[in-house]
Amino acid sequence: MIYRVYKRVGRNAKVLILTEPFWSIPMNWVFFYRPMFLSIIIGLSPIEIGLLITMANFFASVMPILGGYLADRFGRKITLMLFDSVCWLSSTAIWAVSRSAWHVVLAYIIEGLASTIYSVWECLLVEGTGQEFRSAVYGSISAIWTIGSLTTPIAGYIIGQYGLDSGCRILFTIAFCSFIPALIIRLIYLQEPRFSWRLMGENPFSGIKGYLRSLSMFRRSRALLIALIIVVMTGFYFSSYAYVSLYLIHEDGLGLSENLASLIPFSSSIVSLTLSLTIMPRIRSRAGCLKTLLAGHSLGALAIILLVNSPKGFLPQALLSVALLGSYSTSAYSMSRTLLVNQIDSVDERAKAKTLSLSITLSSLINLLTPTIMGYLFSLNPKGPFMVILAAISASTSLLLILLIHAGKRGAGR
Repeated sequence: MIYRVYKRVGRNAKVLILTEPFWSIPMNWVFFYRPMFLSIIIGLSPIEIGLLITMANFFASVMPILGGYLADRFGRKITLMLFDSVCWLSSTAIWAVSRSAWHVVLAYIIEGLASTIYSVWECLLVEGTGQEFRSAVYGSISAIWTIGSLTTPIAGYIIGQYGLDSGCRILFTIAFCSFIPALIIRLIYLQEPRFSWRLMGENPFSGIKGYLRSLSMFRRSRALLIALIIVVMTGFYFSSYAYVSLYLIHEDGLGLSENLASLIPFSSSIVSLTLSLTIMPRIRSRAGCLKTLLAGHSLGALAIILLVNSPKGFLPQALLSVALLGSYSTSAYSMSRTLLVNQIDSVDERAKAKTLSLSITLSSLINLLTPTIMGYLFSLNPKGPFMVILAAISASTSLLLILLIHAGKRGAGR
């Protein structure tokens, strides 16, 4: 069953899926331990960490607009390769030698510039693959990210052996070295889509005016607008995720040691990987996407409740809560992106690059201050950010999903 599905996946999607582990595995380690590195080694407060993430989100809200323009002007592949190589290699090199807050600021700025290619990467990921098989593509990316989480105990072992300072620098160096083969494979095997070359000629969505036409699509299609809102709400959770690792080791949180905390993402990854390999590739319809999203959000709300009520140092409940949180993050990413991309194609597939750029920009702008606000709430009470996340998941997102189901039944946006 799964093998037959992947036979229908496009060439570029296969190349990107094949090379994704070179990024996802080491960056999983980096993202988990970097907040601890910033807090304990660099000496930043939770609010300062939030400000840095907000700064990166600012670039993520601006640069995708440039990426959509460059992709339609010069092609998907050359835009992806340029920013992917320069930004990620440079930023990880700086992280590896960072000694002060100014080094960290520079690394975050360069890392933020990498957001230029987010929409371009997603266009290459889905173009050439039928709508009914795109959930398998996104599910594969989610599964690979999950495998990275499963290997976090390896990073925990490195931290335990060399300490948080030297250990994190080793993780940054591993990430740098891992990117190189991925970039070489992509340079050789990625192909510029024929559709992309056609867009570089005559396309009503080309140039700056194309963004205005793309914005008008959200006004014309209620289903597309609601899909965008769901993506924005998912971005709210991921913008706050840095405080999960801090909560695990905070004395007013779970109070775990740094290396023991690495077991938490392992628990989450078991659930995520199972869903990504068994459930996500089988979902073909809009109704299936909606039901999966609704189930994932319900489990996500339950997970937050269990997490904030876990007794200090009590590992079993923490493992259960984060395992359930894994089901939310997997379904939220895979299904929300599938829903959005398919809805764009149903309105006008020529607008994909511009519309995806706008979706990333709008999500980043709306969530621009989220990390800073969450950092402030964390400084007041480590449970504070999770209460806000719980409210967002259980109220806003669930309500939007119900509205989307209703819109889908009535054939809205068609």
